[in-house]
Amino acid sequence: MAWRYAAGRILAALAVVALSVPPADAQQFGRWKISRGQGAASATLYSLNTLTAGNRTIEYHPALVVSCETRRYPVWRQEVQVRRAISGEGRTAVTIRLDNGGAFSEEWALVSMSRSLRLDGDHAVGRLARARRLNMSWRFGVFSGRGEAVFDVAGISDTLVELAEACGTPVP
Repeated sequence: MAWRYAAGRILAALAVVALSVPPADAQQFGRWKISRGQGAASATLYSLNTLTAGNRTIEYHPALVVSCETRRYPVWRQEVQVRRAISGEGRTAVTIRLDNGGAFSEEWALVSMSRSLRLDGDHAVGRLARARRLNMSWRFGVFSGRGEAVFDVAGISDTLVELAEACGTPVP
């Protein structure tokens, strides 16, 4: 019995220490990773949360990719890459919330074997410049639950300027 009491005290102490230390992952996943090519550039940001489906956690952080490419129309694009396929064909409903604003729904394209959600246009990318947090959710399928990704997009304005310069296009 004494060992259970001691083990309980040790676990409680570890929990207090874990809660008092700031999470390193938030900073690790809070930075944009930028790549450039000829007339194209992209910036990738990983979500703050792990992707969940139903009651089990998938150890994967969805990635938000904002890109510009002068050879395509529209030039600007945002895409959320997920590991698990999303059921549906062509397009799917995505619920968006920027900061503490109200949620709204949009239709995003399903691409890359239904493992990415894509929305083209400078309007969609431009609204991120005014936000600090992007919260997205979508249905994986009828019986598979919802996926949700939360991105800390604060400071994206500087990233958009860098991408626009690399692409030779105006900032959205």
